[in-house]
Amino acid sequence: MSSGRVITVIGAKGGVGQTTFSCNLSLALKNCGKNVVLLDFNTGLLGELSLMLNMSVDKTLIDLLPVMDQLTGELLRGFVSKHSSGMDFLTCATERKEVAEIKPAHISKVVDSFQTSYDFVVINLGRGFSPVQIAAYDSSDLVFLLLSPELLSLYHTRKIVDGFIENHFPPQIIKFVLNKSGLKNSLHLQQIKDYLKEDVFWILPYDAETIFESINKGVPVVVNSPKSAFGKNIIQLAQKLSYAEDDDEKSHSVFSGLREILAKARKDYSKMSAEEPAKKEQSPAAKDVYAPLKEKIYAKLVERIKEKQIDTLNIRSKQQEEAARSEIEKEIEKILAEDGSSISQRVDRIRLTKEIMDRALGLGPIEDLLRDPTITEVMVNGPDRIYVERRGKISLTNKRFSSMDELMNVIQRIVVPLGRRIDEASPMVDARLADGSRVNVIIPPLSLVGPTITIRKFGKELFTFSDLIHMGSITAEMVEFIRVCVLMRKNIIISGGTGTGKTTLLNVVSGFIPADERIVTIEDAAELRLPQEHVLSLEARPPNIEGKGQVTIRQLVINSLRMRPDRIIIGECRGGEALDMLQAMNTGHDGSLTTIHANNPRDCLSRLETLVLMAGMDLPVSAIREQIVAAINIIVQLGRFSDGTRKVTHICEVTGKEQNNIVMSTLFQFRQTGIGEKGKVLGQFLPTGVMPTFIDEIKSKGIELDMSIFSRK
Repeated sequence: MSSGRVITVIGAKGGVGQTTFSCNLSLALKNCGKNVVLLDFNTGLLGELSLMLNMSVDKTLIDLLPVMDQLTGELLRGFVSKHSSGMDFLTCATERKEVAEIKPAHISKVVDSFQTSYDFVVINLGRGFSPVQIAAYDSSDLVFLLLSPELLSLYHTRKIVDGFIENHFPPQIIKFVLNKSGLKNSLHLQQIKDYLKEDVFWILPYDAETIFESINKGVPVVVNSPKSAFGKNIIQLAQKLSYAEDDDEKSHSVFSGLREILAKARKDYSKMSAEEPAKKEQSPAAKDVYAPLKEKIYAKLVERIKEKQIDTLNIRSKQQEEAARSEIEKEIEKILAEDGSSISQRVDRIRLTKEIMDRALGLGPIEDLLRDPTITEVMVNGPDRIYVERRGKISLTNKRFSSMDELMNVIQRIVVPLGRRIDEASPMVDARLADGSRVNVIIPPLSLVGPTITIRKFGKELFTFSDLIHMGSITAEMVEFIRVCVLMRKNIIISGGTGTGKTTLLNVVSGFIPADERIVTIEDAAELRLPQEHVLSLEARPPNIEGKGQVTIRQLVINSLRMRPDRIIIGECRGGEALDMLQAMNTGHDGSLTTIHANNPRDCLSRLETLVLMAGMDLPVSAIREQIVAAINIIVQLGRFSDGTRKVTHICEVTGKEQNNIVMSTLFQFRQTGIGEKGKVLGQFLPTGVMPTFIDEIKSKGIELDMSIFSRK
């Protein structure tokens, strides 16, 4: 008997109908005369499938583990449970605590053994990419990815597809199944296709009454109501899958050509130790075993790039990048074909091609780090040490550059398209990548550890105040006060140390500015993304290779005053522009905002004085302080704590000047009370009991504010 087909079913998110689909498809295949086994490997919902099938389960995959080395078709049949339809069923476990015993090798062996005895093996699997789940995907001929017609489901669908690509599965393995089609207020099919950039393979109608009745009876729809819209649709799908199995119709098969494609990308888990597969996967030695091969292929590729005169450093457009990528991919394929005999079955050709491509055209080992949405900063300290920041914590990665030359090539690939140069005569560069990320590069002789790269990633998701409240960075009462300050056109400085989230908070605070105002933003590297329509974004420009053409923040601030702004937002004050900003705030441009590097509110004022002096004006300190008191109303101080969290530590009002000293009053503050489990910082946000001086002004303008938020609790 030929090997049976393996179909894995996963859901984009909870509630898309994955369990209903799995059991109904399996029974429909059985009713088509096929020998079917349904495997429930969804560890997050143990027991749900057996309940839907109204079955009691005697044995599980856990019971099979002791005899895993003696698996035969006959032995397997002694462990499966029989449904009344004749379909066989096996669940992985009955309790969550047992799940940890299941290893990738177990999944691979069990599925392979079932394939020899059944026409169809249907796996109901939880979404994700753990080693066990990857082993199930590796054993599959097809993955049905269920989604529903709503945006959140589509979002998770794209995430899952990206996960398959990152784990080097060909996209042909995935077939989209749209469930609940026709649901009121749902997205249209064309909107779904446009979002996914893919066709939908199968569409299931919304048939809630039929499905609820079936679930409550414990009789799947294809048995209980086969003539219902949902039942007929599932039966048609089963017939399509079964019909394709006939020898004379193989050219029309859904599975046609898939096994050949998958054979190139599949990992052989059956040859791995059942006890320690994860350790082997994570072993640095295992990951480096093909390093000599990659070096050999890359060396050949470099020669061919020179011969073909492919310029990988001066790529300045998407078209140039695509053309270069196409040429390089062809050359890699040729080299791989020539060296194919030296590549064992364990080498993933897709992964190998990607790593070589990243090195030839991308940023080498840091390419994947820049794509990881959980990473906020990438720090390269020479070729051997690459650090990342996740959730405010810095950790060393297992990535590395193969040589100093590779690292310097990546640096050149960063700076050359930006019209910059880096060498011993000019060993520092500050720049911005195409996606908006800020990058700083410094090389020997200034750096004693070798060439260094620091990349502050550009966040693709906009934070809201709701997000900051949820993360424990601020309270709703503090947010409300800041909102009122913006509406009252108070000048606000957001102060904090490096990496405390100043730009993030500035972006969110700016969202409170009324939509009918003209806003000018001035930044060293454009990061602000304001929701208002009438926004003019200005960005400073560094000098070119000849040292000419520089446009500073200060020049832009001076120019912005001629642009009739209602508000001026300066991304960060770090030089003489502080004087121009204060003068602008004092001459009709109130309601402006900026950030400044300082560790506490008092330091913020001292730092501001220093920056004003950098403007080159010989002003007495008393005059500078007069300017500050007249211009600055509110200081919002941010802090970064030992557990990586960022919080608003103070909200202060600048109230005046006494004996040549600036007077402030603290309205809100965060008080740390200790350290909890896993180093979590404990504390609470508290009002100090001090009321802002402009309470009467708030009332006179008809702006509502609950004054109880200032009461000491």
